[in-house]
Order: sequence, then structure tokens, then C-alpha cells
Amino acid sequence: MYHSYSEITNPSDRMRWCRCSLGLLQKDVAAMVGMEEWLYQDLESGNFRRSFSPEIADKLAAFYSIPVKDLLDDYALFFHRGGGVFLREYRQVKGWNRQQFADHAKVSRTSIRCWENGQKTISQKCFRLLAENLGPDFLSMLRM
Repeated sequence: MYHSYSEITNPSDRMRWCRCSLGLLQKDVAAMVGMEEWLYQDLESGNFRRSFSPEIADKLAAFYSIPVKDLLDDYALFFHRGGGVFLREYRQVKGWNRQQFADHAKVSRTSIRCWENGQKTISQKCFRLLAENLGPDFLSMLRM
């Protein structure tokens, strides 16, 4: 299917490639990084939205000797980078106040405040709209 790691764009496929290149089973990797086998299976199958904690992502990236961003889709990477903390940093880099950020993102200022302060969690649907409204530099900064 793939000839090299660099061809793989899907995080779950990258994880599978790394595991298979080491000749390991899912249960082996789970035991070596200290997680439940069912969770590793979910991660490798792509069913990992909220169960993929930053700690697990960091352990797997270190185990496979790859950047953590290679294991995460943009939504999971957003939470790995702190979610609301990342939003605040992005806003500050752009030089925007919360109202300006809200205007560009096409959401309310209250939503921005709640996300930045950790009072609410951004849904995957809302994250996609945010990324679309803010343009490519938002995802570029996320993936740095």
C-alpha cells in the first residue's frame, strides 16, 4: 500500500506503519507504553477523538521516534497544544483582541472567552468551521 513513511498522510496509518515496521502486535505496543490494548486498537483504527490524551500521544511519539503531530489529526493536535491556550496564543500572535478574533472566526466573543479560559470545549464541527473561517495560517501555526 505505502512504500515509505513519508507517503502516509493518515495518522492511524502512520501508527500502523510504525508498529508493523518494528514487527510488533498492538498488544505489544500497548504493554510497552503502559496503556490498555483496546485503547491502542481504537487509536490505530482512528476511533480516538477524546481518548487520545496528550500523555498517550507523547508516549507513542517517543516510542516510535516520530513527531507527535504525525500521530494526531488537526482536532486532536489542537487539544494536544492546549485547546484554549492555543487559541489565545494564536489571537495574540495576530495582534487581535477577543472581539477582532471573534469577527474573523465568525463566532461570538463569549465563545472565544469561554474557549480560552477552558470553560467550554470546542466541538469538532465548530473547530472545522473555525479553521475554515480563519484560513490556512491557523492550521499552519497549529502544525508547527
